[in-house]
Amino acid sequence: MLFTGSGKRKERVGREIEMEKGKVVVEKVRRKSTVTRSFSKYPLKFIIPRKAGPSKTDAVWIYSLTYGGGIVSGDSISVEFTIGDGCTAVLTTQASTKVYKSLGSKCSEQVLEARIGSGALFAVIPDPVTCFATARYSQKQVFRLVSDSSLVVVDWCTSGRHESGEKWDFELYRSTNNIFAEDNQPVFLDTVLLEQSSPASIAEQRDLTKGTFL
Repeated sequence: MLFTGSGKRKERVGREIEMEKGKVVVEKVRRKSTVTRSFSKYPLKFIIPRKAGPSKTDAVWIYSLTYGGGIVSGDSISVEFTIGDGCTAVLTTQASTKVYKSLGSKCSEQVLEARIGSGALFAVIPDPVTCFATARYSQKQVFRLVSDSSLVVVDWCTSGRHESGEKWDFELYRSTNNIFAEDNQPVFLDTVLLEQSSPASIAEQRDLTKGTFL
């Protein structure tokens, strides 16, 4: 809970954090990119090392992970990032994002929203998503930029747990990436959908999906 001078304000901010489950703000402090606010709620956790690269590199590294090593059926995780003017931030993971088997029709989901300021760079470079057999997973990433913002996004998934004999055996994988410029002008809108209930199997859909580059 954040403490402010107003009781109503405290209650409102508390509700906002409850909905977000995760929030990171990066701002310039003494001319260095610095995390000035970080909040996460179970099952989400952020690790922000003091040093993750050459000392002369002005970049904040943020590792996102979940307790238990993966996303369980029905999990709903939402995070918000604000990258201030002139800052550089890197969002990554320590291992592949594992999506465990779904219970019935429950779908696990992740939502990421990011605002990148003037002259700022945000690099989203996670390990791939690995869906277990019968898993149902949906993720949406929304990025809002200004004219001189920079953004790097890697969005990828594996075919499953090969060591367990699973290959394209998940039920649903949906990944949406939307990029907006100033005045909410759409720059890039993209969705990848792999679903077992479609006429073509996921393996066949895989052959039709070669990749998207921007």
